[in-house]
Amino acid sequence: MNTKLINTRLTLLSTFIIAASFLTGCGSEPDSSAPDIIINIDKPAGGEGNGDGGEQPKITNTQLPIIETFGASDTAGFFSAAYKTLASDAEEGEDSFYYSMAGVFMEDGTVDPDGGNWITADTDQKLRLGDARFTIAQTVSALAGEVNDPRKNSTPGDGIDEGLSWGELDLSQNYKISFCVVAVPNTASASDFQIYVDNNTTSEASSIHGGGNVGSRIFNQPVNTLVAGQRVEINIPGDTTLATGGALVASKPELVGTENSFFSMRVSSGGWAVIDDLVIEYQDDANNTQPDCSVKDSNYKLVNPATGGDDNNAPEPEAEGTPFGGLPLTINLSHDSDTLFGETEGADFLSLSTDRADPFYKVTSGSSRINIADNALSMNNARFTVGDSGVPSADGVQPSGDIDLSAPYRITMTISDFTSADPASPGKFQVYVDNNTSGSSNSIHGGDSKLIELTPDDIGATPYELIIEPDFLGSANSFLQLRADSRVGNITLKDIKLEYTGDAPGADAEWTVNSLNLIGESDIPVSGELSENTAFSITLTATGGNMSSSKQNLFFASQKIELSDFMFTAQISSVSGADIAAGNAYRFGIMAMENMDAVADFANLPGWADAGFYVDGDPATLIGSRAQMKPSGSRSRSDIPELEVGDYVRIEIYDDGADKRVKRYYSKDGVDFIQANSTSDFAATPDSDTWYVGLYAAPGENNITVEFDNISIDPLAP
Repeated sequence: MNTKLINTRLTLLSTFIIAASFLTGCGSEPDSSAPDIIINIDKPAGGEGNGDGGEQPKITNTQLPIIETFGASDTAGFFSAAYKTLASDAEEGEDSFYYSMAGVFMEDGTVDPDGGNWITADTDQKLRLGDARFTIAQTVSALAGEVNDPRKNSTPGDGIDEGLSWGELDLSQNYKISFCVVAVPNTASASDFQIYVDNNTTSEASSIHGGGNVGSRIFNQPVNTLVAGQRVEINIPGDTTLATGGALVASKPELVGTENSFFSMRVSSGGWAVIDDLVIEYQDDANNTQPDCSVKDSNYKLVNPATGGDDNNAPEPEAEGTPFGGLPLTINLSHDSDTLFGETEGADFLSLSTDRADPFYKVTSGSSRINIADNALSMNNARFTVGDSGVPSADGVQPSGDIDLSAPYRITMTISDFTSADPASPGKFQVYVDNNTSGSSNSIHGGDSKLIELTPDDIGATPYELIIEPDFLGSANSFLQLRADSRVGNITLKDIKLEYTGDAPGADAEWTVNSLNLIGESDIPVSGELSENTAFSITLTATGGNMSSSKQNLFFASQKIELSDFMFTAQISSVSGADIAAGNAYRFGIMAMENMDAVADFANLPGWADAGFYVDGDPATLIGSRAQMKPSGSRSRSDIPELEVGDYVRIEIYDDGADKRVKRYYSKDGVDFIQANSTSDFAATPDSDTWYVGLYAAPGENNITVEFDNISIDPLAP
């Protein structure tokens, strides 16, 4: 190759890194920064131009199919040019075909002993990918722009004006990616397995292909939904399945790729998957038979060949507690203080409802001066919070707690001992709301955050029953703090309780019934009724309706909410009368909708998203499903194969930059929620801050009765 030397290829300060060709970020965090390096580019004398008229390197394509069995000598070897070199660099042989962007190497180029990504020690080797990302067939190119590392976080770069990428895979014709799933976590996780085209970032829009359903992210599934022993198949354009011949989980309507494309693979934070036998091929040549995935197994838990150590090299999972379920609450003082505050390994503790690893009780000062014994808590010169996420409170800052105190509430406790260190200078016991500091004014409530202040002289003899009923309310995201100041010799508290004095917030809310004919006409007019209608449970009976790709007629029991970011949850506890296989146009479950106005064209329907069931098959079977309205004016629908009657379903909607993102979840117990999807291919926008949420049915011929329980509508934490 005749080249004009602009800057030589890769000049690094470490000769070790030169030898191994490692240009990577540190640790197990996929977005960690790469070390400072000097990037040098060989720039050919001839080649294609970009938007600013500069010439770019010629690219030699790697021919498809690519069949990767992960048979490298070790983890470092897999990401080296010695294992597989870029075809465009065949002469020099310095640029690796597989390039780690994060999760494998530390800043000095050595393998991270705490990383989650390695080639397994099996005879039939595999790839364990966890909290990491790497590219396939990405070249080193000036199209990346003026960056330290052109192979990481640099797309779309200077190629955006003319739609130029810098990979060596010809993806200008229909193609297919498939791989065996060997092992995945068997516990709930919010982590996703993702594949991108022409994108070396974690943002789907950072590509010449942009984002959305025709954008750069061609695969996005929670790791929990991958099925061990099955082959994932991704057709572009076409359908994606998690098992050969299995249910459709996604579909891409258009080709995503160019004559010079590359892939990136990623497992987001907190998750992992073991895969094998990766195949990249053209759809008209998809006959590259691979070993049976069902017979695959792995010693991935036993040995990490990256370091030669055992599974202790892999990150230990965070301890998880039991999520807070709302008031009433009695603080459990039957264990020691380390257990209460979530600091004892293996012990059960109460956690925040939104994060099982985050303890519900937190020491804010003086942990060594808090002791629990005989079902009582004693402290001096110490303070702790109840239900706080830990964000520092301040004047004008909204609280970030886990307790809904937007309705009248009561705090009670028994003080069984209370002394001052110096009787001449009485110590003070204080209770705060929405304040995790020692200054009364450091709260959204200002000085009113201090609900009570007592000295031993104020209470007289012990035991003393303290009852606090504040004359103002907190918020849906409140918390408490209990404090004994530095002059307290000791205070001992028992039977600490927090409860509402009346109904829980929203308990008086009822659901408004609507028979909606938003577009088109159903064969059977929709009708329905509610035989139970409370804030937290509904029994709905309905028939008729249609929710096809051109009609939207449904029975809807709804509430109007003024929220931009929220989650809506319900348990579908029973279903009866679903005995006619009607297909996925006849559905029922939970829904969020921007408005309930009839429109002239289907494309003008408001943003809506649902999760629930339809009836199909012989015999008739309930099939979990989700759908939403897309900006293009059509609906998107996919199955949730794992969803069963008795499960909880959740719709989460929130602002995501210039887009609105919708996620659907399911849960077997109402505690661990597993993500079924995540997409910004949604008709709503960040301007949408008024919603109708509720329970709906459009069951067609079926006359169904559905019981919904444990219903909640919650703002997402700020």
